[in-house]
Amino acid sequence: MKKQGSVFRINQEGFVPGLPIHAVLLTDGEVRLKDPEGKTVYTVPHGELREDAASGDRVRLAEIPPLAEGKYTLESGEEQREFAVRARGWREVSNALIKGLYFQRCGCALESAHAGVYHHPACHTAPAVGWDDRTLVRRVPGGWHDAGDYGKYTGPGAVTAAHMIYAWKLFPQGCSDELNIPESGNGLPDILNEVKYELDWLLEMQRSDGAFYHKLTKAQFAPFIMPQDDLETEYLMPVSHCATAAACACMALAARVWQGYSPAFANRAVLAAKRAWDWLQAHPDFVPYRNPEGVRTGWYGDMSDRDERFWAACELYAATGEENYRTEAEKLYGEGLNLTAFGWADVSGMGALCCLFELKEKGGEVLYGRVKEDFLQRSEQILQWTKASGYGTALPADRYGWGSILPIMSGAIAMIINWLLTGNEKMRDGALQQWHYALGMNALDLCFITGYGTHRVMHPHHRPSGSDGIEDPVPGLIAGGPNGNHNYPQTKEKLEGLPPAKCYLDELPSADTNEIAIYWNSPAIFTGAFVNQIST
Repeated sequence: MKKQGSVFRINQEGFVPGLPIHAVLLTDGEVRLKDPEGKTVYTVPHGELREDAASGDRVRLAEIPPLAEGKYTLESGEEQREFAVRARGWREVSNALIKGLYFQRCGCALESAHAGVYHHPACHTAPAVGWDDRTLVRRVPGGWHDAGDYGKYTGPGAVTAAHMIYAWKLFPQGCSDELNIPESGNGLPDILNEVKYELDWLLEMQRSDGAFYHKLTKAQFAPFIMPQDDLETEYLMPVSHCATAAACACMALAARVWQGYSPAFANRAVLAAKRAWDWLQAHPDFVPYRNPEGVRTGWYGDMSDRDERFWAACELYAATGEENYRTEAEKLYGEGLNLTAFGWADVSGMGALCCLFELKEKGGEVLYGRVKEDFLQRSEQILQWTKASGYGTALPADRYGWGSILPIMSGAIAMIINWLLTGNEKMRDGALQQWHYALGMNALDLCFITGYGTHRVMHPHHRPSGSDGIEDPVPGLIAGGPNGNHNYPQTKEKLEGLPPAKCYLDELPSADTNEIAIYWNSPAIFTGAFVNQIST
């Protein structure tokens, strides 16, 4: 890693007109902001530093009023840091986050016309085999590679697609640019074109009785080879409650969107959701998913499916208006659901999104009134975490685990929703600071999105990036970030003793700090759509 010597931590992709400029300063001295002519346009006066528990740094968070378009320089003594303020200044990086999912496509060739130097032939085109029933042989084409590996997982894929659908529903002006993917120009926004590629695969993962297979993977992770060279047999792993409920929710959500584009697909999606729900109702006793003996790919296990069922019931009620789904959602809602959770393991927040912006007052006292009150209280706690952090980061020091970017971006989503409901500008600014964190305003002075920032991730744990012979990694992928848990011995050896926010290695083997994942890209996509829309 580069030695962290700068006294400035900023969003390395710059800023946009109309929104405040946030910068973390590692100096208590006066800081001057100068325009290209050298004129001081703003001064940050001397200020006391405070220790940031997560990083061990002594810092202060400065807020500079919105600036006009142009180039500026932060100056403290002999040290300088340049940045630009540009209209639509974050469109390119947020579009890259969406197109990052295109580079994760499985089962099709990535042509040079769309993928540039990252093109490769079609991969994983052979039929899959049932793990429990080896006489089951079927093609299950498409979908996204889940992370740095080539597995495809139903629950994480459903959550990723749902993040992107809600980003488009709530902030269409912030995420509807053409992206140069094969479907561009077909009348559907490209963010939805990309989602559709995953939805088609998810539908193929549904069993005839309505249940969804948990995942489609090899028995073992592939070595670091290109996807077209990974020729081992893929297996349909056993069905699971969580996968079925998450896919059910995603399909009910998709059905409402595609009704305006393809009623036939919308009808197929809602029927799939209903069949999944019927299976869940016929199998009320939760059975945790376990990897079968001999399988060493991603587990994605969970200890409850209550949150997935809650989300599914909410989305089905929104899709059909049938009161039985409302009744079930009200039964499932209550103590223990964390309505600000937006990850693959806890999807309670996805149910809250549906209640607050789809059902609205139709949800009544429980699914709107109580959910709203609960959500606002929980999101206030996230704002307090942001205020307590020297870097404005929505994560306490003891919660930097594998994929710490997910709770940070989930915190951004929670504060965005609060702002939409209340207009509280502190929530808007808190969410904005998480965007800045991802793009460089952090203790590592690092942009976590490949291809962007002046100091960026270069060696993600991502098989194509590590196998294609190209120096720069596949662009538009967000790394998991600092992990104070030291999951691997080699990580512990190199990082033990460092504060959690600095426990990061930009090294290909470091899956525990530097892997990528589709469900880390997607909350960043949601956040990017938001910041783009409010800055247009």
